[in-house]
Formats: sequence, C-alpha cells, structure tokens
Amino acid sequence: MAYINSTSRRQGIYSHKKWTRAGYPLLSSSYKYMVRDVFVEATLTETYQAQTRAKSEVSYVFEVPPEAAVIRFSAEVGGNQIEAIVEEKAEASRKYRQAKNEGIQAWKLDKVNDEVFQISLGNIAPKSSIVVHVTYAYVISSDTIEDTVRLTIPTGWAARSGTAPISEVAVPTAPSGENAVTISVGIEVTKKQMILDLNSLSHHATITNGFCDDSFKTLTPVEKGKAYEQCKSYVYYTSKHFMDKHFVLTWAVPKIDTLRCVIEQFDGEPWSLAVALTLVSNIELDPEEHEYIFLVDQSESMSGVRTSTANDIVKTMLGQLPTEKRSSFNIYKFNTKAWSILLKGQSLEYDKRNVSKAIRRLKMDASGSTDINAALATVFDQRNTSKPRCSVIIITDGLDWGITAAMKTIQKHVQKAAAESQLLRVFVLGLGDDVSRSMCEALARTGCGSTAYISESQLQDQDHQLSKAETMINSINRAPIRVRSIDWGVTTSTTIATQPDIGKNMETRPRPNRKQLGAVAKGDNLPPPAPIQQAPLPGSMFWAVRSYWYAIIDRDSDMNDLEAKITYEVLGRPNSVNTIEFIAEYAKEGRFIHSLAAQALIQRLEDKAISITDPAEKYRNECEIIRLGKTYSLASSQTSFVATANGVGTCTRISDNKPPNSRSLLSGIPLDSEHVPFANTQGFAAEIIQADLPVLEFITKRSAQAQPETIRMPQTRELHDDQWSGLSMARGVGPHRAGLDISEPLRMLNIQDDDSDASSVTVFSATASFEPPMAEVGTFEALGVTRGVSGNDWDASSSITAITSGAGGDGLSELIAAQDGDGSFDPNAIRQLLFPSTSTPAVPAFISILNGQDDLKNRIWLAICVVAWFQKKHEERSGEWSNAQTKAEEFVKTTLRCVFRVTSRKCANIYANSLDDAVGYF
Repeated sequence: MAYINSTSRRQGIYSHKKWTRAGYPLLSSSYKYMVRDVFVEATLTETYQAQTRAKSEVSYVFEVPPEAAVIRFSAEVGGNQIEAIVEEKAEASRKYRQAKNEGIQAWKLDKVNDEVFQISLGNIAPKSSIVVHVTYAYVISSDTIEDTVRLTIPTGWAARSGTAPISEVAVPTAPSGENAVTISVGIEVTKKQMILDLNSLSHHATITNGFCDDSFKTLTPVEKGKAYEQCKSYVYYTSKHFMDKHFVLTWAVPKIDTLRCVIEQFDGEPWSLAVALTLVSNIELDPEEHEYIFLVDQSESMSGVRTSTANDIVKTMLGQLPTEKRSSFNIYKFNTKAWSILLKGQSLEYDKRNVSKAIRRLKMDASGSTDINAALATVFDQRNTSKPRCSVIIITDGLDWGITAAMKTIQKHVQKAAAESQLLRVFVLGLGDDVSRSMCEALARTGCGSTAYISESQLQDQDHQLSKAETMINSINRAPIRVRSIDWGVTTSTTIATQPDIGKNMETRPRPNRKQLGAVAKGDNLPPPAPIQQAPLPGSMFWAVRSYWYAIIDRDSDMNDLEAKITYEVLGRPNSVNTIEFIAEYAKEGRFIHSLAAQALIQRLEDKAISITDPAEKYRNECEIIRLGKTYSLASSQTSFVATANGVGTCTRISDNKPPNSRSLLSGIPLDSEHVPFANTQGFAAEIIQADLPVLEFITKRSAQAQPETIRMPQTRELHDDQWSGLSMARGVGPHRAGLDISEPLRMLNIQDDDSDASSVTVFSATASFEPPMAEVGTFEALGVTRGVSGNDWDASSSITAITSGAGGDGLSELIAAQDGDGSFDPNAIRQLLFPSTSTPAVPAFISILNGQDDLKNRIWLAICVVAWFQKKHEERSGEWSNAQTKAEEFVKTTLRCVFRVTSRKCANIYANSLDDAVGYF
C-alpha cells in the first residue's frame, strides 16, 4: 500500500532498526471492496518478500477509512496462515514479546489512530514471503449531494505536521511490476433501485454496469444480457506502478438518503440484536443572527492551486450565505497560529460592501507547518459570543497529526455554547488527494457539522467548486435536529437489581481467599452492560449529512417484528417535537451489524476519553472499550489482534487447507426486492416520496390511513466459520447474559487474603466512586457473580433486592423505593422504569461543562429526569412523590453547590434549564 514517493509517504513494511532499509520490498497491493446498499466490507491484501539473511522484526503500517472497524487480521508467512484473536492491548503485547523472545514467530495488530494501524511481525524467517490480510467494515459516507455517496479507498498518507504515529521510520522499497496494484469494487443495491452517475474521480478505472463481480468476463453477449441487473455495478483498476493518491468513487442511488434500518441477530445468540438505522436530514434552519468564520489553511502544503481554490471557495460562499440582518463574518488564515485578515481583526457586518473589501485582502501566500488546535483555540476565543449562532468553516488539506487536542478544544467550546443556548458548529472542506479524512471527519463530528471534499483533479474545476460551496452552505442551513429518543420497541428485562447493602459494613464481612479467586482481566471486571447500548446517545444532534444510530439490544423475549419510533425536535422551533415510526422484521444471523454497532460504541467512548481527567473514570472508560473490543473482535485504542506460532490464534498450513476469510460477513445484508431491510419503500416512506415532503417533517402531515407495512427479511440462517475470532461468546457465555445487570458506579475495595493482612485483592463494588487498581485487577464477587470459594466464602448476592413492577403497575412506587438516602436514584431503576426500550439520554450541556466527575454529573441528570417524570407522567399523584422530589432537588442543588462550586443563582438556572430539557423526554 506504499506510495511511490517514499520521501513523503509513511506506509508499508519498516525495519525496527531505525533508518535502515527494511529488506522487505512490496510486491503487490490488492483492494477488494464490496458495497451492499450503504454497507461496506473491504479486504486489503499485500505481499512482501524478505531479502534478509537472519530472523528479524518488522512493522507493517497501513491506512483504513477513519470510520472503519477492523474486524479480521491474518498473515501468511512461510506456508502458514495465522488468524489472530483480540486481547487487551497490554496482554497482547505481553504474548507477542514472550513469543518473540523465545524465537517463535508472532504477529500483532495495533490501532494507532482512527485511520492508521500497525502490524508487528516478529522472528520472520530469512527469504520468506509475507502476505498480510486485513478486513474492515463501515457505512459509506454521504457526498453532501442529495442521494449521492462517496467511496474513498486510502492508499497511504503524505507527510503531516505534528508528531507522527509511527516511531520507527525507514525508506520502504517499492519496485514496480505487473499488477502492482489491483482494486475491485462491487456495488449492489435493492432490485427496485438503479445505480446512477458512477464515476471514478481519481483514476481511469473500468466500470461495468449490470454486475457486482467479474463473472461477466466469461459470458457471451447474450448471456450478459440475461444476467444484467440495473442494481449492480463493478469497478476494476490495475496498475504496474504504486499509487500516488487515494482512489475515489462517487455514485447516486434514488432515495438512498431516506430512512433505512437493518436488524441482525448475533450468531448463536438469538437474544442479542444489533440495529443499524440511517437517514439524512433535510429540514431548513429558521433565519437567525449568525456569525460565519472562515478558517483557511495557509501552511506550505497549501501552496499554489490549493490556496487558489480555498480563496475561490471563500468568495463563492460569501456571495451565497443567508443574509439575516445583523449577521457577521470573519476570515482567518492559519499555519502554526491563526490571524484575521480583516482590519482590526473583528467580524464585519455581512453585506456586499464589507464582503467586497474582505475579498480583496485574500492572498496567495503559503508557508510554515500546521497547528489546527492552536488555530481553533484562537478563533473560538475571538468569536462574537453575542450571536446566537456561529459556524466555523475550515478549508484545509488536512495534513496535521494533532487531532486529539483539536477535538478536545472543539468539544469544550461547543458544550459551553450549548450551555448558554447558543449554536456553535464546525464544518470542514478537505482539498486534494492527501487530505486526512480522519482529521476532517473527527473535527466535524465533534463540532456537530459536516464535511465535503474536492479531489486534486477537480481543484481547478470552477463548476465543481461551485457545487461544493453550495453543498457546504446547504449543510450550514440545515436545521439543528435533536433526537430525544429512539424507542427500539424491544422488551428487555423487567427486573431491577438494586444494591442497598453493597459497599457497606465491609470491615465486618467475611473475606474470600485471594489465592482461590485469582485475577480477572481488565475489561472482564465490569458489571454486565445495559440491555440497550446505543450510539450516539439520545439527546444528540444530526445535520444534513448521513446520520447513523446503532444499538446492541439484549432482548428478553422472542418477537416477530421490531417496532421502533424516533422522537426528535427542531431546536429553536416552538412545539417542534415530532416522531418517525417504522416497523422492521428481523431474521438474519450474523456479526456484521454487531461489529458496526460495537465500533460506534467504542468511538463514543474514545471521544469521551479526550475530556476525562479523573483516573477512576478513565480506567472504567478503558474497561468498557476493552469489553466491546474483545466481545466483538475489534481493534481499538485498548485492544489489539495477536497471534503466535505456538498457540495464540489459529494456525493452518496453506497447502493443506483453503485460506480463511473466504466468506464475506456482508453477505448477511439482504437486498432481495421482497425483503427490503429498510423503510424507504414501505408505508410512511412511500408517502414521503409521493407528497415530496421533508423526511423528518412528514409525520405531522401524514394521512391517518397510511400505515407502515411490515418489512420482510429472509428467514435464513447463515453461520460463519469463526476459527479466527477467539471471542468471549465462544466460551458458552453470551456478551450480555453473564452476571448481574448492575450499572452503579464502581469503587475498588481491598479484600484481604486469609493468610496475610498485608496482601489484598481488588474487587468492584457498586458505590458512588471507585479507584483504579494499582496492581492486579480483582474479581467480580462483590457484585454477586459467584464462583467457587471455600472457607469464608462471601456471597454478596444475598444483599441484592429485586424490584419488579406488578401487573398493570406504573412504576411510581418502585421508583420512589429506589431513591437513596442522599436523594439520588438507582440508575438501574431509572433505566428500567423511565427508559425501558431506549437508552438513557445524554447529560445536557448545562451540566456536562462543569469540571468534575462525569459519574456524579450523570447522577444529577438522572435525578432531574426522575423529577421531570413525576411532573409529566404523574401530576395528579403529587402527594405520593412530593417528598421524593424534594429530596432529589436537594441532592441536585447541594451537589452543584458543594462539589462543583456553583453559585446559588447559577445552580437554580442549571436546575431549571435541565428540568425543562428532561421534560421533553416524556
């Protein structure tokens, strides 16, 4: 996958002897992509040839799309095929080092950042060949043009500012030869749809319509005519030289932007469902005062045509932005710092006269490196905070490694603006073929905005520039939609586990024998996850770009249909709460959607980690990532793939067995015309098409006769060969059914060994806070997950009380009973009684911007949600809950004043605003 320009590219095989030739020239790169509707599965295969005379250690560095989940890794070395398993990162490194030190071949894959991965290969035999297979999955990006998608196949990255993710860097050899690079892309949509305007923006590729593979090559013209299907296309590209830019395709599919939903049962675990829901918003933003800030890259890599294009985009957008009275604009240039090009550096009123003056100040200068974080900090600090809306439009070639700090800066200012009822967003326009999509997507995701890209070959295309400028303006003009909840319509467990005694009287309790308990691996030492794990959380927003929601659901009973409802509001509009309802039938078993859902959950946790300062919260966040990575076999910031020739992973002789990975996980996504897995041809969506109404606004105008029809999906069972997985569910315990369902905050407790007062074992307890372990991670018994312990066995399960609503009960008395002495509530009770079929809403910005523990902020928010539920659902029974409300209010206000040091006046405002927000969820 290396570029030919080795002086600026950093991808391929590298020796661990710094600044020496690796001795493993790249022979070929093969990219095999399959796109079904909006879902993508890709396998990268690269072949290297060892030219060394002794065993050595090398690293293989490669790039994937930033939104992709790496789901498989294997390597062929010396006639062996090794399928790796996923372990916690430190454990994977330990196994790799141990094998390497013992002279045994070993392989390890690590995530460096969202788009860069590194594979370490230890004790590679002299003169042997290395074939690396990496499989990844993701949902394709919208191209910000209606019903159009964009597929970018990354083939390397250019030199960038900041600290590079790869420490050992050598110059990889990259000889040319026949078929040095091959790319194949199969595209398939539903039979009633047609693929339109398929185009390769970067290379002269061969495009064949009517087929999604190369089977047409052996057919006669008559046979081709009979087999031709308008819902399929195939793209093929080959070159005897290695690539110097990304491979980019775009195509359109009518109505691909409408709502669609895919439901999947996990292989062998019928109670585990994964749901992928996607749609594109098209509601216009109501006019309001607005500040538009252009932040234009002026680093050296932008010199020439890129700077010219950036200036042209600024001119075009300034001529077409909404002209609401008292709106303003500013233009900043940046490299390692940012500065306004306007006189006095202040924003100007948005009118033709000021725009004309500003445009004349645009220059072609380009120099220095890039520091996007410093630039954003300057812009945010200098923006006009009197404006209720501010949009920052970044125009860059995206060559900066400093993305984490920039995301943290954006997150801080966006939350601060939201807490003051202002709308701050970040949009990114990427220029050129080297642009880091990982950086652009991360900035826009954190800033609740969108992205657009212009390929190198189109930088001077005036019509294309105009089109991209218009789509960016359209994105800015889209209304801020907040999804309050997604009711997945699935019945989860109705039993609420509470722990009134856990963590109490620890000094007098019997203590287990540490030697008999042993240690529990990091990631396995958490309570079981919530029955519904959703990403993003309710309360999040989405814009004009394609938006996705994923959920992993531990259902409690069998069901034939999944009936779901999205409740959303248009911010700034009174009485704007609306709903979208859809019915979908599930039937397919697999792991593709589960992988995407788990990756989305991991992404949410990794984004959250940026702002975590408390060590205990950081540790728990890492544990959550590890659990998801190990359960669903995904590489992440906390998990790695690992395999050794002495038993870690699966090793097979290639000569004796067909290489694994021959079956596609994507085959589980049905596209049969009679079993459409999404809602755009059924019921309410058909009405949208006929009435030409906005996707999210149709519900208020919907005919009473129009009823959603059942979406049929094939009742087939397709099990895959998962020798490669090594997943925890293969041990006979499902990812959701093990242990108790407890989501209380955790505290680390020291339980002494029977033999010595000096030694201890660490266990989790469900109390208000916990400390991360300093040495071993302990066991799970304190939460009632029992195992055989002789002697002074301690069974904490006796302290766990089950509260179950009676037949026809409304849960009021149960929730009041779940209130703790300090006025807060058991999170499990809140989840089961208030949000039984949807995730708990995200903590609003009024609370989240406070400095302090996230866990305590969550408890404050949940207490406010309970008060809102009392008032909204049981107003007529206030005599029953008034005391509980008083205690909850006292808990909230006392915690805000004493823990977060909030003034009484601000405390009252936070409580009132958050309560108003919470009422909307009921």
